[in-house]
Amino acid sequence: MMRVLVTGGRGLVGQAVQATRPGDLSAEFAATDRADLRDAIACTALFEAVRPTHVIHLAARVGGVKANTEAVGAFFHDNSLINTNVLECARRAGVTRLVSLLSSCVYPEGAPLPLNEDDLHRGEPHPSNFGYAYAKRMLEVQSRAYRRQYGCDFICIVPNNLYGPHDHFHLEDGHVVPAMIRKIHAAATGGPPPVLWGDGSPMREFTFSHDIARALWWALTDCDAPLLNVGTSEEVSIRGAAEAICRVLSFDPARLIWDTTRPAGQYRKPMDTTRFRSLSTMSFTPFEQGVAQTIQWYTANYPAVRGVEGSG
Repeated sequence: MMRVLVTGGRGLVGQAVQATRPGDLSAEFAATDRADLRDAIACTALFEAVRPTHVIHLAARVGGVKANTEAVGAFFHDNSLINTNVLECARRAGVTRLVSLLSSCVYPEGAPLPLNEDDLHRGEPHPSNFGYAYAKRMLEVQSRAYRRQYGCDFICIVPNNLYGPHDHFHLEDGHVVPAMIRKIHAAATGGPPPVLWGDGSPMREFTFSHDIARALWWALTDCDAPLLNVGTSEEVSIRGAAEAICRVLSFDPARLIWDTTRPAGQYRKPMDTTRFRSLSTMSFTPFEQGVAQTIQWYTANYPAVRGVEGSG
């Protein structure tokens, strides 16, 4: 019988994995209150209690640019411990397959576009989050080393920018889509006009969390590639994303204030998903449809959402 352990079970992707779980699968969704995965003893106890045959590894210490920059050492330390412990416990437990989720920030700064799996270690990651990025890179290295020495079926998925229900809506530590949703929602309900960073011209690929969750379930049983970029190939400008949010919230986009004294970020960083598309026929949710579902969840649960005052 297949028993799945999902680490990081209450985060953005963990919640989406739970929402898209195939009905016939037994799965345990573990969060920090179940086990501190930085602690090898606690991690071992979790594996002994669940006895998983398969693992979806999502647990990580995450944050926005500000948090990654100010706590770069802590992000490296915590994520390195989490990943080392989870993979070693999975190896000792004889887990059939483990799928880990990386981040597009693992790719080198200035890597050729679109970002290709073969370029993962060919240069330094961006200095703003190198601690987190290197810890994620080492997750791929550990998976590869365990495949070579022990024959472990450990694979890594690299998503592009993720968003969806249960996201983190903090104005400084959240990512761009949830932060814009929060700002524009506040303005649409009587608050001041939203101030957004840059000029809105950078392009991004935004993948809906439920889509990456379905891809993870697919990878758990049907994917043999050890490292795979997964995500939509639909590019949306930051301005276009903001205007889509405005349409859903019936807010006049002319009231958006673009602060061009603030950094706009890299203009483009598309991912090469050729390998994934050669293995799967999965389709992805169009951005405006996914953002509408995210806003529907946000407004239904506000203010009890992550990142908003008074919530976790």
